[in-house]
Amino acid sequence: MKSTFLAAPIALALAAGLAAQDRVTVFRGAQVHPISAAPIQNGVVVVAGGRIVAVGGADTKVPEGAQVVDCTGKFLTPGLVDAGTTLGVAGQDLNEQGEEVTPHLRVIDALDPTDPRLSRARRGGVTTVQVNPGNRNVVGGLGAVIKTAGDTVAEMLVQDESGLRLTMGSEPSSGNRAIRGGTPVGIYYRRPTTRMGVVWEARKAFYDAIAYQDQKTVPEGDPEMTGFDPGMEVLVRALRGEVTVRTTARAEQDIRTAIRLAEEFGYKTMVEEATEAWRVVDDLAAAGIPVLVAAPSRSDAPEGADVRYHTLNLLAKKDVPFAICTGADEGSLGLANEAMFAVRHGLPHDRALRAVTLDAARMIGVEDRVGSLAPGLEADLVIWSGDPLSPTSTAEAVYIRGQEVTP
Repeated sequence: MKSTFLAAPIALALAAGLAAQDRVTVFRGAQVHPISAAPIQNGVVVVAGGRIVAVGGADTKVPEGAQVVDCTGKFLTPGLVDAGTTLGVAGQDLNEQGEEVTPHLRVIDALDPTDPRLSRARRGGVTTVQVNPGNRNVVGGLGAVIKTAGDTVAEMLVQDESGLRLTMGSEPSSGNRAIRGGTPVGIYYRRPTTRMGVVWEARKAFYDAIAYQDQKTVPEGDPEMTGFDPGMEVLVRALRGEVTVRTTARAEQDIRTAIRLAEEFGYKTMVEEATEAWRVVDDLAAAGIPVLVAAPSRSDAPEGADVRYHTLNLLAKKDVPFAICTGADEGSLGLANEAMFAVRHGLPHDRALRAVTLDAARMIGVEDRVGSLAPGLEADLVIWSGDPLSPTSTAEAVYIRGQEVTP
């Protein structure tokens, strides 16, 4: 197989790096799964400056003096991408419930780089994750994309504002109290207590954002403008398609509501968890809405939603874009094992691997950086003892931006 090299400007940059004695690392001998291309037997991946320089077969030209990592008999894949997690955020910090609608909150303000769940995910081959606020608010704030290694949030950060959390169903109304006499004594007496109330809070938020946008009389983004509202600014960006609305919806009725709201206001959305997507797969396909499925191994789900293990197969047959994530499920098997579980229930192997690499990266908008092995992308790599979706395989070494980060 012919080797693949970077375009001339990047090649020149590599040459300059070599002159400056930058470290070049060559991974040789593995079965390489680029994801964006066919697997390569006895493949070679060249890394320099934290990025992939070349991917090809055994005849790929290797820079003189490069450090060589012998991967004979191993499997080499991109770092796995978990497109929906709560990793790095303590449970008590996931939901700011002072208001029902808090689009201006940012999950990076609660991130803890020392969370042991991040290192556990990293040991399982996960190098990039989307971290989200919780689901107790109707609109819960902005998520972020981070690496699973780093001493500070700044070192880990890939995108500081990635996706706006919106939740359908009964979760935002759980624990709230209807007023049946007496005097309200807390916020839970004024919050929605039904699905109708939850949906109205979401609809009202976007109506308010439309009115806010229409009433502006000064240049956009001017913090001195009269009535400047950071939350409304985020919702306006969502209406413009600049921020994707990530709608948690598990039961059929809530998935249909998520589709209906997106059509009503014209914003881009994806449906998260989507336990009963098998009931509405044709509607999702017709609307062109991607699905982020959490923990396929889960045997039960909130909202009383009916779990079916063939859901991913149906989405694949209808060409509905999807990815697999672990979500907020502490009982998940780990991302690679969740993909393996999907294969056990009929999802093709290559599609399952894509669902935790390239397809996941596309869903969070970072496919130009991670999710596959191709020249120019960040060198997030995993060396596996065997097929990454085999129950006996382990991630023997994990690299982020070309640096080994395991154990």
